[in-house]
Amino acid sequence: MKKIHIAFAFFCCLGVNAQTMFVRPITGSQTTYAVADIQKLTFDNGNMLVTNNAGSNGIFALSGLRYVSFADFNLATTVPQWATNKFYVYPNPASHLLNISGPNTMQRVSKIQIISLEGRLLIDQKPANESAPQVDISALPQGMYLCTLTIGNQQQTIKFLKQ
Repeated sequence: MKKIHIAFAFFCCLGVNAQTMFVRPITGSQTTYAVADIQKLTFDNGNMLVTNNAGSNGIFALSGLRYVSFADFNLATTVPQWATNKFYVYPNPASHLLNISGPNTMQRVSKIQIISLEGRLLIDQKPANESAPQVDISALPQGMYLCTLTIGNQQQTIKFLKQ
């Protein structure tokens, strides 16, 4: 039953916010704990001991547990506003000019970088027209590349194919 201990430690150490822990014995009723109210969770002599912030204990025989589960995980991260309005390149595959477009005309591309898959910077330019940027890729050999766009203080990288 070390998996229960490891899972709880894993979730707590990573900062995953589970709001509720459910302990369901094979017989009897389920017990619910608010994770924020759990002071300590220990495993000793085949038992799981849950101590809450008020000092109350719940003791459960591991052999008598149907499950221990966590609910209401908050796994989301804050997404920057520009990331919800992603840019794209076209045509893809491209042979001469790579056009860059995004859904919001207020967002301006201030820098375009073309990088090989080996990580070499091949093109580094400020677009002539920030609202309808283009980059000339005709001198590049055929292959897969990364186009890194700088929008304000954020960056977005898009994969494209040069024909």
